[in-house]
Amino acid sequence: MLYFSRALKCLFKLVVLLTVVFVAMSLTGTLETGGLPLLKALLASTRGIILMAVIVLWSAAYPFTSFTRMSVRMAWDEERIVNAFAAYAYEPESRSEDKMTFRAKSVLRRVLWQFDDRVTVTRDGGFIDIEGLKRIVPRVETRLKAGVR
Repeated sequence: MLYFSRALKCLFKLVVLLTVVFVAMSLTGTLETGGLPLLKALLASTRGIILMAVIVLWSAAYPFTSFTRMSVRMAWDEERIVNAFAAYAYEPESRSEDKMTFRAKSVLRRVLWQFDDRVTVTRDGGFIDIEGLKRIVPRVETRLKAGVR
């Protein structure tokens, strides 16, 4: 279900981006037609169909290319985990005995990362599993491993 929602969010964002580009082109006069005739022309041409196919394929690949899960062998130390995330401007969103969730502190960063900034840390025996964006998970993993040695 998480994969499906991430793919749909990506598809929505790409369609909005394409719409903004077409509206800007229409307002600046670089586009000869607009609205429904543009949509008909887009779907009737080979280029338009290829563009739509690329958008759908990219949306389907996005969850695989942008998210990861890594494990670190270490004891469950909440203070150290919180400090590792704080170094990258993340703050705890929720905590339980075996699970912690972090979000970016900055609203701007959340918007730039399209509200897919949530990182989950779970205890798994002598390991902790970190799951989230590929932009942040490897950095936190490296920081936690450096603290272990």
